[in-house]
Amino acid sequence: MATFAAGLLGYGFNLVLSHALGPPGFGELSALLAVAILASVPGTALQAGIARRIASAPQRRDDVALLGQAVIVAVAVGCGLLLVGPLLRAGLGVQSWANVLWLAASVVPTTLSFGFLGVLQGRRRFVALGWLLVLVQGARLAASVFAAVSGTGIAGALGATTVLTSVVVAGAVFSIAPLSTRSRVAVWGGVLARDTIAMLGVLLLSNLDLVLARHYLHSHDAGLYAAGNLVTKAAFWGPSFVSTVTFPRLSIPHERQAALTRGVIVLGAIAVVTTAAAAIGAPLVPVVLGGAYRPISGIAWLFALQGAALAAVLLGVYAGLAVHNRTLSALVWVVAAGETGAVAVWHDSVREVLAVVLCGSGTLLAAACWQQRALLRWTARPAGERS
Repeated sequence: MATFAAGLLGYGFNLVLSHALGPPGFGELSALLAVAILASVPGTALQAGIARRIASAPQRRDDVALLGQAVIVAVAVGCGLLLVGPLLRAGLGVQSWANVLWLAASVVPTTLSFGFLGVLQGRRRFVALGWLLVLVQGARLAASVFAAVSGTGIAGALGATTVLTSVVVAGAVFSIAPLSTRSRVAVWGGVLARDTIAMLGVLLLSNLDLVLARHYLHSHDAGLYAAGNLVTKAAFWGPSFVSTVTFPRLSIPHERQAALTRGVIVLGAIAVVTTAAAAIGAPLVPVVLGGAYRPISGIAWLFALQGAALAAVLLGVYAGLAVHNRTLSALVWVVAAGETGAVAVWHDSVREVLAVVLCGSGTLLAAACWQQRALLRWTARPAGERS
């Protein structure tokens, strides 16, 4: 419930700014937000590493040490975005340096929040985890309202997001730190790097089409694609609670099979509902987003199908990480490279770009199903026969 609520709040952020900025400005903002999601991947990988370590050895109390590493990762990510700022301006057509600077600042508290989420996830404190998700997205919604009312545009939205998210993260310290004690154990750099690469692939794929559309399509069509991508994001992030709740159990051998089976069933049911809802509710697109976005009404269900496929791929990647298997993660990178090359050739319209990414997602979905079936067979074998 909290994940869905957070998703709705995140959708509200985009809804408010789609009206306030118009298609060209909203297209630029969406491309910047896609970069921000990619930049937060090290934090996402750190969350997975923290959750896996705590779930597999809950008697250890090393939360403070792990959160200290989250601070280092967050600052490093922010500095990295500053370094690539000139490339962002040139490649995405960013109009102002202020937009780039606030983007770099906003990823620091956002990335840091993943460290707190990892502790809560590993401890199975899902109520507190849900509240943190909701508050972070609520801060973003409040920032969008501020930007729309004040007329400060993209820089105002990203600046307010930075400030309000920092307040939420500071409050999370008081919720988690009292439960922690010092420990000599830390998430090793090699494991973090491998998990970072694995998670980066999925999040890259979920945002790559948005960046490519911004680069190749006309600014108006790129804005239309960004609006359709909101449906993709809803279908992708909405059921992300399945991977969040399932991952700690996937790290425990005797709970793995039941957790994975239930996760697949729940994701399948949600995919059917979201795709059908997008098809039935297509006429509401111009009502909700504005008349300028009417051309994507007929293909809204395809955007939902894309998000549902990526949600299943995310569960497959998590299932692999739980047993240190990164085969699917490697394939994600191959598909991302293939999509980049294909869109460079076929990019005459929104539909053409969407068709390319749907082919890539379909390939990964088939691979994820094969991996999960193999993982279930592997789990069912006696411990002495596993390799």
